[in-house]
Formats: sequence, structure tokens, C-alpha cells
Amino acid sequence: MKVGITGASGMLGTALIDMLAGQHEVFSTARSQGIEEKHTQWECFDLTDLRQLDDWLTEVKPDVIVHCAAIVNVDECEKNKKSSIQLHVDTTEVIANYLDKNNGQLVYISTDSVFDGNNKEPYIEKDGVNPLNIYARSKLLGERPVLTMKRGLVLRTNIIGWSRTNKISFAEWILKGLVEQKPITLFNDVLFSPLHVSDLSMIIIRAIEKKAYGLYHASSRDSLSKYDFGVMMADVFGFATENIFAIGVDDLKFKAKRPKNMALSNEKITHFLQYDLPIAREAVELMKKQYDNGWLSRIKGRKVASNYEFWKVE
Repeated sequence: MKVGITGASGMLGTALIDMLAGQHEVFSTARSQGIEEKHTQWECFDLTDLRQLDDWLTEVKPDVIVHCAAIVNVDECEKNKKSSIQLHVDTTEVIANYLDKNNGQLVYISTDSVFDGNNKEPYIEKDGVNPLNIYARSKLLGERPVLTMKRGLVLRTNIIGWSRTNKISFAEWILKGLVEQKPITLFNDVLFSPLHVSDLSMIIIRAIEKKAYGLYHASSRDSLSKYDFGVMMADVFGFATENIFAIGVDDLKFKAKRPKNMALSNEKITHFLQYDLPIAREAVELMKKQYDNGWLSRIKGRKVASNYEFWKVE
């Protein structure tokens, strides 16, 4: 099978390459090249150049595309609405149109931020959406062409894991603060359901194989606040918590408004795939297991210098 991956140098893209390369013919694209694997062909270009995107699709002729490319900096999207729309909506429309005409399958990675956060319970797929910022609004608009396809799949999610770029992930940022014993302020009123990127990759592969189409939430089985997540990180990695401080999201004057409840229910996808998704703590424990097993040594330029100082180069 020919599998195309956009945003392939990012955390999810590289995790997918790890799992798919060798089993399928993988075609990766991003602004800059990521990891090199056998059976992986790279082509680097700006995805928002729609003519070049169309040329790439015509040349590759993919059976499936996992559309991971996104601007994940929420405030950056707020400052640059045009770029956000171009990447999250325009590129998705081009990819969806091509694949629908050629009986292809599209997996679009969406976000848990499409809701306004006023629910008391984790959100299910049938709950009404009400995005509070440009990032969430543009990601939601990107869902629409996928959901009109014969073989389109939208996965709303929130992932954690090890980044392979110079930009560290949210979980890595917390760990970095713990190592350096610097103050870490985390929201005690923002709930989320974090899923390890390796688990999401497995879900994507299973969903492709089982022909899952439509809208699904891919998340941990539970939810917790960003503050409690930080405390959990400290516990799993063996650090003290005295430098972790709770703060309310409204205490910070972000450019983009954030929802307070981003918790997702994964009951629908669990039932369809017959696959039990982990709890949040298991996602953090997997990060530690990967670290302890030397997984990071495979990442060029990210070899561990000492005691969890993964952001330094030896």
C-alpha cells in the first residue's frame, strides 16, 4: 500500500514512519526532511503551494494519506489567520478532492480544541462544537471536506511524546523544568485527555485496516488538569513537585482564548476498533520506558547528555 504522510518531520509523522516503513511504501512530505528510513521517500515543499501539492499527489498516487501537517502554536494562528486557513483548510480540500476521485482514504488529524469547554463531562462526537480561537476554527473547517468523502476519517486528539525537532513538546517542556528545578506554572482548570503519539499511530493504522470512516475521538480513557499532569510527570520520572505551581488559564492574557474542558470520550473508537486505549499515566510511563530503553539515541542531534537532559547535544 502507498501511504502518504504530511507534516512527516513532526512528532506524529515520525512515529507513523517508524511503524509503517518496511510494511508499506511510505511517501513523506514536510517543509524540511525528518528521519530517514528504508521504504520512505521524501519530498520537501510548502504544502500550501497547492499546485505543488497537486503535482505531488498525481506523482505519488497514494492509496492513503495521513494529514498531520498543522500549525500547533495557538497564538501564532491567532496572529496569522491566513496561514492557518491555508494549511488546515485549503490543503485538506485539495487532498480530499484528489483521494475521493481516486477511491483513496484520508485520515485527518484534528484537535480537542473544537469545543468551548463548557461541558461538565468529556465530549463525545455528537456534542456541538464551538471553537474559541482561530486554530480550533480552522481545524474544524478542515474536518468538513474529509467528512463528505466516501473514505474520510477525522480523529480529534491531543498527543504527548518525544519530539524529534529542536522544538520540545509540552511533556518535554515540563520534564525540562523538573530537571533544571525551575518554576513550572500549569493550569489547574484546563482538562485534557492526553494520548501517547505511539498509541495514536497504532490507532491510525488499525483504523485504516478496519476501514474506519467518519468522526472519532482518540484519547486516553481518563482526563486530568494540566497541573495534575505535571505532578504525574514528576512522579513517574522521579522528581520532586515543589517547583510546580497551579494557575488558572484566565490569569494569563493569551492572545487566543482557550477552552477549559478539552476532555474527550474515546468510547466510540474503542468499540469500533475493539481496542482499549490507555489511561494518561500509561502514556507518561511509556515516555519513561522509551527513555530508559535508549529510544532517544536514535534521534540525530538529540542524544542524551545526562540525567534527562534530552534537549542538550553531547
